Amino acid sequence: MELSATSSAVALIRKARALLIGSTLFWGLSFPLMRSLELAQKEHASGVSDSAVACADMAVRFAVAALIFLPFYARHLRSVTWKEWSQAIGLAFFAGMGLYLQTLGLAWTDASVSAFLTQLYTLLVPLIVALRDRRPPTLRVMGACVLVLIGVALLSPGVLDHFNLGPGALVIIISAGFIACQIVWVERPIYVENRSGLVTFLMFAFLSGFFFLGYFGVGGTVEHVTSLYETPVLWGLMLALVLFCTVVNFWIMNAWQRCVSATEAGLIYCLEPVVATVFSAFLPGWLSHLAGFSYPNEVLTWTLFAGGALILVATMLVATEKRTAD
Repeated sequence: MELSATSSAVALIRKARALLIGSTLFWGLSFPLMRSLELAQKEHASGVSDSAVACADMAVRFAVAALIFLPFYARHLRSVTWKEWSQAIGLAFFAGMGLYLQTLGLAWTDASVSAFLTQLYTLLVPLIVALRDRRPPTLRVMGACVLVLIGVALLSPGVLDHFNLGPGALVIIISAGFIACQIVWVERPIYVENRSGLVTFLMFAFLSGFFFLGYFGVGGTVEHVTSLYETPVLWGLMLALVLFCTVVNFWIMNAWQRCVSATEAGLIYCLEPVVATVFSAFLPGWLSHLAGFSYPNEVLTWTLFAGGALILVATMLVATEKRTAD
């Protein structure tokens, strides 16, 4: 009986790892989709600031995602527990701050530097977990973290030439801290009985409100919102972003990440820039032709392949580590 329970626990961990790895396909897809949406919007609303566009897109993205969840979870709103409120508010706060600071930092520093510094959450997650549990990370995990950082550096061409610890870099580092806290917040033991779908729905609603207020806080207007979403192409890109890169991946994250450690999850999520690089090699050109804006494909170089290979090795290290459920 005990052997059967152990086998079931191991199978659950393996399934969770597989689903989290699969979710990185959608996370990676979000980068060219989001960039395409922003470029298309500039063709229709050139007078709107970049910060206002970013806030508007996030507000609409999470509002539509919440509406999709609403029919399934509206009847459960009266029975939300304080733990579910706590988890949803915490996830919305950390995700919202991480996304906002990441967008802000990207305006002040090079994309290569931003991509590299964002992945510092790979190191921050095991450090937070080690402090919380008073147990140091394993050598296997620390080795995987080093491989990820080297891999991301190779995926970020020119990072050493353009690196400068100025305001932009500091803001990106702070955003990585919020992303790390979001990952750790999901797996807190007190939330193990929470209804993940309901928590995800509440999180979407809070994030929509967060960025809605942010939009008007940075000077956005009602008239600008109309111009940002006035064509079928703009709504098509937004719906693709919502369905494939928001509803599915956040549900997987909130429902299945609890079955693995936060450290494992953080390292698995580092597949995201690898997937984004692959999609960026062909998807921008196709979307440009479809929507009528200029967004050239990225050229794959040996450094991108080498960086991707190192991140894949790091992911395999943590995804094949033998561990039973706690």
